[in-house]
Amino acid sequence: MNSDSVLVIYYNRRYNPLIIRSLKSKFKEVIALYIDEGQVRDIEDIELECMVAGADKFIYKDYRTQYAENFLSKAIKANAIYQHGYFLSAALSRPAIAEAAVEVANSLNINYIAHQFRGNDQVRMDMNIEILDKIPIASLRDFNYDESIVNNYAAQYGIPQEFGCNNPYSTSENMWGFSIECGPLQEPEMLIPEDVKEKLYEYALSATEPIFLSVGFENGVPVSLDGEKRSLNEIIEILNEIGKKLSIGIFDIVEDGIVGLKTRAIYQSPAAHILITAHRDLELYCSNRNENWFKEIVDKKWAELVYSGLWYDPLFTHLNQFIDSMNQHVSGEVKLELGYKYVNVCSRSSKSSIYDHNLAIYNCGHLYSQNDAEGFAKIFNIHTNQSVKSRVRKM
Repeated sequence: MNSDSVLVIYYNRRYNPLIIRSLKSKFKEVIALYIDEGQVRDIEDIELECMVAGADKFIYKDYRTQYAENFLSKAIKANAIYQHGYFLSAALSRPAIAEAAVEVANSLNINYIAHQFRGNDQVRMDMNIEILDKIPIASLRDFNYDESIVNNYAAQYGIPQEFGCNNPYSTSENMWGFSIECGPLQEPEMLIPEDVKEKLYEYALSATEPIFLSVGFENGVPVSLDGEKRSLNEIIEILNEIGKKLSIGIFDIVEDGIVGLKTRAIYQSPAAHILITAHRDLELYCSNRNENWFKEIVDKKWAELVYSGLWYDPLFTHLNQFIDSMNQHVSGEVKLELGYKYVNVCSRSSKSSIYDHNLAIYNCGHLYSQNDAEGFAKIFNIHTNQSVKSRVRKM
């Protein structure tokens, strides 16, 4: 492997040029890599900034399709949400970024991959790059420049002070969601500041009528909108545009970080909220009681492993096998009502559902007599009844 070269993954516009300069003092060749997972950026300006900073080459890698098909499809089937408000947009992005970067590194015969993440993300990136047999370099962990140097460099070379570049907020964005943390948000009792509101509701409409649409699924994966076949990437893009206008999928939560410390974040995940709402409903409709009860446990563990950066853990592989097996029968269509800050399921249909209106609980008199319920209730209640009476006697 080439030890004279390093591949540096672009992430933070403020620090990126100075990180490239730092790496140039240690490596003969520094190659800047931009991995597109659906975030909105001016690629030409970023390329120029990288080259001016001293990068020997700039590579743009469009990873939107792979990210949607190989990562987000799994999240949808797993109804992935962490602690009731985080659809894992950043956590899912990191193994995808690592995978994309390793693909490029292998093609260039490069062994070192530098990233620009802090907090939970540096753990996720370090682990996933290393498990893919490359050497990770956490650039910001050993960053030697103070804020005055960063600001002066940005002013000198016309690098804009974008919202979320540690000024004072930290943001992350890709097609699965947008997150904001740090700065004033570190105080859980503080209301969302106005500048954060402006960012979250940038595309929101002040008033609008509800929108009705249908999502088609095959084996648990969205494949159509309103009956028209589309790629998952396209479906997510369309639903994000609709959802942002309706302020759908915005959550303010205090979550447990990887090492257990509390952190507050604001998340905006319109398409994720819409698709997982639809999928969960269809999955319940197509699966039996025991499957659904156990799936809730599996989904929770799936989200915890992704949050912790354990995309390649053996348990994660086992969970995916169960989820894929259960979703073999999750095919059909879900009709939704999308309104201001809400998603409602209106109806669902599926040829693989086990629902039969003739066997609905109030329509099955031909299967058993209502009088049979008396014996069932007594048998079903034996365990609880005996436990309660036993404890009363011991008091």
